[in-house]
Amino acid sequence: MSVETSNRVWKYSQKGGTPLLLLLAMADWSDDWGYCYPSIEQMAIKCRQTERNILNLVADLEQAGEIRRVARGKGGRGKFSGSVYQVIVGMSRDEISASEQVSPKALDTFAKINIGEMSLPTPRKPIAQTSEKISGEKFSPEKQSPDFSPVVPCALKELINVSDSTSPPAETSKKNLEPEEQAEALYRLVRPTHLTLPNSEQRAVALKVLGEYLKRYDSPQAAATALKPYAAEADARGIRQTNLCWLSEWAAVGQIPKPRKKTAKYSKQENVQEDQTDYATLRKRMETELTPHMHGDKRDSL
Repeated sequence: MSVETSNRVWKYSQKGGTPLLLLLAMADWSDDWGYCYPSIEQMAIKCRQTERNILNLVADLEQAGEIRRVARGKGGRGKFSGSVYQVIVGMSRDEISASEQVSPKALDTFAKINIGEMSLPTPRKPIAQTSEKISGEKFSPEKQSPDFSPVVPCALKELINVSDSTSPPAETSKKNLEPEEQAEALYRLVRPTHLTLPNSEQRAVALKVLGEYLKRYDSPQAAATALKPYAAEADARGIRQTNLCWLSEWAAVGQIPKPRKKTAKYSKQENVQEDQTDYATLRKRMETELTPHMHGDKRDSL
């Protein structure tokens, strides 16, 4: 349980009733930075709601910018089988970004994303609205077995729409941004679903490349437009979004390499075939040259 996260919910949340109850329940599971990973079933039991109601409530809280979904699991009943959420109500954008570097739950989540055990959230269509009211009147702990999660990742401008009155105005913060923060902001323009540059061995080089593009173009938007084709090609090739090769290698030299062709096996077989043909020709020539000598040896023996 995190007292700090619970205090943020009580102080800054604009919700009431059942949505506030769910938000407090998530704060009860979370660390001091708001990260938690309760299952839909656990939330339904704790809030005395059906799982379908929980799905609607989670979608409502995310669209309101009070929580965000950080990652999604691959299903099953393991510890990380469901989604990882963060209660972000009352947090500024800088605090959210910083939390990804210090929260043990966040670091563990991003490590699992890097090795493929979890994946980044993808946009999904919201579930169809039903006549079932979101209230505590109907409680059923039985599983609803939803086929998909309706949670839709918020746009960056929605994520930073928090009730933190102490944060500086946007214009002032832009002028005081450090080079690394400016590079991070450019990366978010290219990858709107990310709040920060993924931690990897390529991070240092990627930051330099982002800085060079900011110097090269008149505005961050123009630099983002120039970088988006590299990111789109990486997505088209199925490269994980935590792999920054498109930025640290492709964008660094300004060229997208051609896809690798798996033709090694076929070329090897052709070489083998050529060798076999050469040996067959050599064997035939040797037999032709040796045949007269073999007949002569037979006449001598007679």
